[in-house]
Amino acid sequence: MKKPNIKTLRNKCDKLLQELVRATYDRCLVCGKPVSCGHHYYPKSTSSALRYCWENIIPICQGCHFSLHNSNPEIQNRINTLKGKKWLADLQKKKSAYVKTDVAYYKSMYEKLKLTQ
Repeated sequence: MKKPNIKTLRNKCDKLLQELVRATYDRCLVCGKPVSCGHHYYPKSTSSALRYCWENIIPICQGCHFSLHNSNPEIQNRINTLKGKKWLADLQKKKSAYVKTDVAYYKSMYEKLKLTQ
């Protein structure tokens, strides 16, 4: 039997996270349209500690997500206003935590996300 690799497990976790966002939220935080995905406030590439942190996930519609990734400051400002300074300060504290992202980590994260369903 083939041993699962990190990339495969990470993709399974990412997919499950997005499914959970759509099952949990029905409206975009920014504009109120139907949710299409969960946007990582701090990008996955900048913080492994926040990749699956629910506080870092913003329920957002396709239009707002596109605008956000195309550097529309209004979307970012709206999120900051709605979520507040305490939320942002708490995320910043968690951002630099060390997380060993190995096969065991992704296996355990997948099980945690499955339990959240």
